[in-house]
Amino acid sequence: MKFFTLLLAASLTVPTLVVTQNAPNVAKPDPKMTFGILKANVANITAPSEKERWQANKDAWEVEISQTGRIRKVELGKMMGSLDRIKANVSKLRGGSEKERWQANIALWQLYLTHEGGALGRADIAAAKAALETMKSNVAQIRSPVERQRWVANRDLWEATLDAPGMK
Repeated sequence: MKFFTLLLAASLTVPTLVVTQNAPNVAKPDPKMTFGILKANVANITAPSEKERWQANKDAWEVEISQTGRIRKVELGKMMGSLDRIKANVSKLRGGSEKERWQANIALWQLYLTHEGGALGRADIAAAKAALETMKSNVAQIRSPVERQRWVANRDLWEATLDAPGMK
């Protein structure tokens, strides 16, 4: 009886250990490489209003990626200018999933720039996570591979930025 109990316990435990040991470690994408993907993708956009939105977003990321510490006033001004261009352009969108993605992106930029790239408070972390979740679920529904690539790169940049030391 003891042998049977031991055998049953082992048969239930061993598969669980094997599954957890073989679980792949998901590597976080490199922000500079991810930015390169976003930059190359944005360069190929042909629709003028979409190009304008994405160019402003790319410009803000370019400043962010080049930072090694807290954002200096000059860079903060450039990023705020890019955010203003994004907001003006997005305000012309009629609605739907495209506008929802951009509104989540704007919310993330606003939170980030309000704190000048520094640590976020608890409420801000919750708001950032909510905006990122909105973006993630929305991006998952994009059908165009080219547009999805752009948004996945943008989402990955936000994840890397929000996970960076000093942000929490």
